[in-house]
Amino acid sequence: MLLLTILAVLWLTPTVSFDQPYSKIMYDREGQLLGGKIAEDGQWRFAMIEAVPADFEMALLCFEDKRFYKHLGIDFASLSRAVIQNLRAGKVISGASTLTMQVCRMSRGNKPRNFTQKIIEMFMAIKLEMSHSKEEILQLHVSHAPFGGNVVGLEAASWRYYSKSPSQLSLSESALLAVLPNAPALIHPGRNRATLEAKRNRLLTKLLHENKIDSLNYELALLEPIPKQPLALPSSAPHLLEHLSAKSPSARKTTTTIDPKMQRLVLNTAEIYASEYQESDIQNLGILVLDTRTGEVLAYLGNSHHTSADNYVDMIQAHRSSGSVLKPLLYAAALDEGLISPQGLVKDVPLNFSGYRPQNYNKEFLGAVKADEALAKSLNLPAVDLLSRYKVPRFRNKLRNLGFSTIDKPANHYGLSLILGGADITLWDLTSSYASLGRTLLRYKEEQSRYVATDIHNARYLLQAAPETIFEYEPIEYSAAAIHHTFQAMHKVSRPNTEGLWESFSSTKNLAWKTGTSFGHRDAWAVGVSPEYTIGIWVGNSDGEGKHSLVGVQRSAPILFDLVNKLTISDFPIPYDDLAQTAICTHSGYHATEYCNSIDSTYILSHGTTLSCPYHKQVALDNDGKRVHAKCQSPSEMHMENYFHLPAEMAYYYQRHHPDYKPLPAYKADCINDDEIQKMNFIYPKKVAELYLPKNGAGDKEAAIFQVAHQDKDAILYWHLDDRYLGMTEDKHSMAILAEAGDHKLVLVDEDGHTIRRRFTILSE
Repeated sequence: MLLLTILAVLWLTPTVSFDQPYSKIMYDREGQLLGGKIAEDGQWRFAMIEAVPADFEMALLCFEDKRFYKHLGIDFASLSRAVIQNLRAGKVISGASTLTMQVCRMSRGNKPRNFTQKIIEMFMAIKLEMSHSKEEILQLHVSHAPFGGNVVGLEAASWRYYSKSPSQLSLSESALLAVLPNAPALIHPGRNRATLEAKRNRLLTKLLHENKIDSLNYELALLEPIPKQPLALPSSAPHLLEHLSAKSPSARKTTTTIDPKMQRLVLNTAEIYASEYQESDIQNLGILVLDTRTGEVLAYLGNSHHTSADNYVDMIQAHRSSGSVLKPLLYAAALDEGLISPQGLVKDVPLNFSGYRPQNYNKEFLGAVKADEALAKSLNLPAVDLLSRYKVPRFRNKLRNLGFSTIDKPANHYGLSLILGGADITLWDLTSSYASLGRTLLRYKEEQSRYVATDIHNARYLLQAAPETIFEYEPIEYSAAAIHHTFQAMHKVSRPNTEGLWESFSSTKNLAWKTGTSFGHRDAWAVGVSPEYTIGIWVGNSDGEGKHSLVGVQRSAPILFDLVNKLTISDFPIPYDDLAQTAICTHSGYHATEYCNSIDSTYILSHGTTLSCPYHKQVALDNDGKRVHAKCQSPSEMHMENYFHLPAEMAYYYQRHHPDYKPLPAYKADCINDDEIQKMNFIYPKKVAELYLPKNGAGDKEAAIFQVAHQDKDAILYWHLDDRYLGMTEDKHSMAILAEAGDHKLVLVDEDGHTIRRRFTILSE
């Protein structure tokens, strides 16, 4: 009957449960604390400790509960001794609570100590011992014991008082923390320091007398000072902590992939540049470093700690205009599609797409430029022309597949401006995408020319097992060869001034990198990728304020190379299995034909369309070097020669940068081809014109209206004054021109390359 009564009482006894809010704590990959957020009740209460350090356990049991591993929740010997002591003293001077009973009391909110509460705690302790191991009970106690102020649990106390993890505590530190829960309100590191030190020393003496420690460790432990006051918790990656809290609000403890050495390097580097940039009123920056092979986040700096201007904004996750940083992704896609060849010439001429008239950064035109050089120079016009051929919807979908989550609107929302900053992206997605390309290239070489389906993914900040490897023989998003050629072009980007002679040094890192600057100089980007690391940089003002000096190569690139120069990086492997050695025309860069005068050999993509050279042709000449054809010249009196010949619209600009370019010879007088007939003429001004500019009512000079007629009503004309591009016209070809007094030259070119010129003089008064 007694046994049944006891069992009934135990069944009715409350179960130990800690229903309390916990701090959100974040660790790096080595188990060191990166930062934390205080619990909702204002307490620093960490999640359950995983293992109690041996020194602390020894000190705690010696101080609180010697027979912890021998009793079943109640130490009757201690209880008997406490009863006798209390009777003799006439008041309660000893509670004889075991650690198990203390756990029960803490779980009930530390209710007032009286006989009734003690009986409840005793039954709860027996019940707890029946359902938990000693190790689990010890963990419960260590994790919920008060350590003074708003510090709860050993792990929080270890970081708050010693700025280290419990496993790193010394014997002296363990002894001090072991005595704190006994009287946390009285014995506080910031007050009563002599009392605290005396209590610690008594425990150390007790450990010595019980042969738990030797005399040497005892003497050394006594010499260690006690902490003066609680310390602030580390805050090495506060923006990542906020990001984690938003993504996983219920998570108490998170172990991230952050590498502590890399995080320190990034923090120190950012502090230097942030201080410098503030002098130019540039307040914010973000840096993300990934392990290229795994995509794991090694360093996360959401914003500079050095500035007070919106430094809470996480610029790694912020939506910002992309500038030019998407161009390599289009370049690689166009290579796979066979739209371009790595060294093949592409157009760099004025463009007009239904009123959309993009410009190069320097407002100049090269006419024709090799595709890899166009990417290295970040030319806008070749990129826009390429996107018009690749098609915006396809590229938009390609970016979505790469992980650009913010490019979520229909393709027609972006149009061709998508490649020049017409879409918002995040530094997170950008850096992740380049890491995916680097990872694809690495794995192709390592996995016997196969692709891994899971290699295209966003960055990962949680330590987790690698996903299942699923091999594919077809590219997932980009081929290894296209990525290789894209990275080769990115190697040629002109580095910032501090790296001006980088090609002269054999030790220089061979980094594939790209910068970008958004419209209005609001965002400066840089991204670099090597087999080891992928680094993304953003610099600017979080409120969107533009600055003239806010240019990618001037602001973000120096940070990128400062970091890279402190790291060890290698070269990407060459994917020879996805390349084919091919003869190409030296001048055009396309697959050589029989009309090419000079031929080189190079490796290009082994798949897709082989683009034959469209810019070499064979022409018939007479003995005087004039162009002829069979209708006007006897075949016996003509000979054939090969020429590198560009369409006139490309040739007009190309020859200004290549004086050695030779246009086709003129036709023999009686062999004029219909194509050579003049298709447009000036209406105003007439030949050798001398003009006075009219004045308005205020006495200011007004522009003169120049007019041209063209045979083709749909023609587009490109206007140039004194070798300066003015703009283009459609339908009615007239333009108001305001020029200084003196001689001028006006040149117009249509889309077929037909050109007319007019010299005129603006007369002074």
